[in-house]
Amino acid sequence: MSSSENRPRIVIFGAGNIGRSFIAPVFTAGGYEAVFVDVAPPVLEALSRHSSYTLREVSASGDTEKTIGPVRGVDARDAEAVAAALDAASICATCVGAGNLPVALGTIAAAATDRTETLDIILSENLKGAGDLARNTFIKRGISLPEIDRRLGIIETSIGKMVPIMDAGEAARDPLFCRAEPFNTLIVDADGFTGPIPEVPDLLAVSPIAPWVARKLYIHNFGHAAVAYMGHRAHPEATFIWEVLEDDTVYRKVESSMKTSAAALRAEYPGVFTEADTDEHIADLLGRFRNRSLGDTIYRVGRDLKRKLHRNDRVVGPAALALRHQLPNDGILDVFAAALGFSPDGQDGSPDDADRQVRELAADPVPFLSQVVGLDTGTEPELARQLKDRIAGWPGCRNSTPSST
Repeated sequence: MSSSENRPRIVIFGAGNIGRSFIAPVFTAGGYEAVFVDVAPPVLEALSRHSSYTLREVSASGDTEKTIGPVRGVDARDAEAVAAALDAASICATCVGAGNLPVALGTIAAAATDRTETLDIILSENLKGAGDLARNTFIKRGISLPEIDRRLGIIETSIGKMVPIMDAGEAARDPLFCRAEPFNTLIVDADGFTGPIPEVPDLLAVSPIAPWVARKLYIHNFGHAAVAYMGHRAHPEATFIWEVLEDDTVYRKVESSMKTSAAALRAEYPGVFTEADTDEHIADLLGRFRNRSLGDTIYRVGRDLKRKLHRNDRVVGPAALALRHQLPNDGILDVFAAALGFSPDGQDGSPDDADRQVRELAADPVPFLSQVVGLDTGTEPELARQLKDRIAGWPGCRNSTPSST
């Protein structure tokens, strides 16, 4: 690996799956050095010994190994070292997860308080409202809004990379090794940069970003959930996502529901995506979902029902969007209905306990819509009626009759 002395630098908060399999590969391929900020001792120790690591891209056509570098690590608990790393960079990225994002933003704010040069911050989190969270964090740390606008670029993203859960044995043998699908398009908000947009081959800067974030939720996330819920209903014995998509009936139902959701997306953002665009995206996603090498399980993709069935998330969200634009949403509601019976065995051989509690609530639509979906039935009566009817038709429902039309 060539010297990193004359390379531009990106500081990446979080050396987890997305940081190592996506953000670092995209930028090092564009000539950058990647400096990881993390707290995990095995990862930091490995980064101190090596200036690169191996990424294995897995696909139906075979595996390909890439060497990712130059890289190095900084302990997140060493504020002085983190500040020094940022001082020598004009761009950084967070990929730490929603729970840890406020901490990472606080660290960036502390380092940027007296900074005069611009710093662009790529929020690689798949978290709705990440940009607002960043602005509010910086304001609370004493950086005024005009100063934020002048020198801190807040860049939201749409992260579509699928990364399988690492085997514990693999992680123990090499903490830096990672596997992922061969998808490397990083979609970022072109309007968020304060400095020049980096000339990196796999960086796709779009304006506005909102339709692309919605596309991730309403097509990618929705489609993934549809496979898990409809696939489990048809094949409760199946373990993997690819297995249920081998059933042509399941495949067609999932594809149809995704196209229904895509129609609502196009209505919400006219002129951004054509039907041909979304059809091509759906075909690509279904092909990626069928990647056996990812080993993605139905349990992992579908679990956490309380989050995934919320009004503003991947299933009820597009159903409401279609309703608002007076478009059919039966295919989306079919996915909602299938989710009510979602109970695959987890890694320990038993269903998820939190999801079991969600299913118990579905015995009565009223608390279910309030406590799980978070729906204001007075504000959205027609959506409430549609969802109540689907819950009433579920065999586990004991306390409801279908709503009148």
